[in-house]
Amino acid sequence: MGEIKGYKCSNCNYEKTYFIGVGFMNQKETKLYECIHCNAIKKSTLKNPKCSKCNRKSLNTIIDFNNKLECPKCGERKFNFEIAGTWD
Repeated sequence: MGEIKGYKCSNCNYEKTYFIGVGFMNQKETKLYECIHCNAIKKSTLKNPKCSKCNRKSLNTIIDFNNKLECPKCGERKFNFEIAGTWD
């Protein structure tokens, strides 16, 4: 009852998978966010979460998964959406 969104860096080959959506027990919806200030990626069920890296409430919901994100490992903006799937 959710989606699997995975990213892979074309620079350093770092790979990260996120499980987003609603679980089978009708839990709160998990969304994927990106911080405007430090470009950190965060998964959260909160309505207005804080960035875990810079501790600011400056997160935008990631809607377009085709945009390149900043890689958490090497810092290059070459983190591409490449893995997709669903989960129950």
